[in-house]
Amino acid sequence: MWITLLVMAVAVSLEPFRIGMTVLMINRPRPALQLLAFLAGGFVMGTTVGVVVLFVMRPALDSAHFTLPRVQVVVGAVILLNAALVATGVLGRMRRDGTGGRAHRMVEPVVTRARQLLGGRSLWAASVAGLGIALPSVDYVAALAIIVASGAAVAVQFSALILFNVVAFALVEIPLLCYLAAPERTRATLSALYDWLRARGRLGIAALLAAVGCVLLGVGIAGL
Repeated sequence: MWITLLVMAVAVSLEPFRIGMTVLMINRPRPALQLLAFLAGGFVMGTTVGVVVLFVMRPALDSAHFTLPRVQVVVGAVILLNAALVATGVLGRMRRDGTGGRAHRMVEPVVTRARQLLGGRSLWAASVAGLGIALPSVDYVAALAIIVASGAAVAVQFSALILFNVVAFALVEIPLLCYLAAPERTRATLSALYDWLRARGRLGIAALLAAVGCVLLGVGIAGL
């Protein structure tokens, strides 16, 4: 379970959007407080959702067929499929159809308002951004499924949940600590990392997803 969770958490931490939000926070007024508020919002959302799934909805997930190797194989296969769709540009084309265009026009005012809020100095906006970025995603739900399927003790599962969130937010935590010692160098390094990830485009994201999917499949099949 631990290796699988760490691999997934590292993949989540390298999401360009997550790093882009960190770059945005570090360039706002009072960067240290902005990063701290952003991190706090993310941890509150991630931990709350995790606790609800692990300890409130747990009875619904208990099943003789819900084993760790099987969950790893299924999650790995889904991630590999997603990697293939990203690499071939299928997901991009789906977003560019007519329906997507109408949806974009409908939400554009909301996006504009959100950018205005994030461009200000409000710590509440940073906290809400952290809450939003930690909303349950496919990878987070998959990580929770792996924790539940492990059958470990409650304390161990809670520790796994916290570890996943700590690693997933590593590129917020590390810049926050580094900024206190070297603000300008931290800004430059983080921006360079963000640009490097963006330059890889969909093929870079697909390669990252494929690597995670292969690891999960390999570990799952070995445990069957």
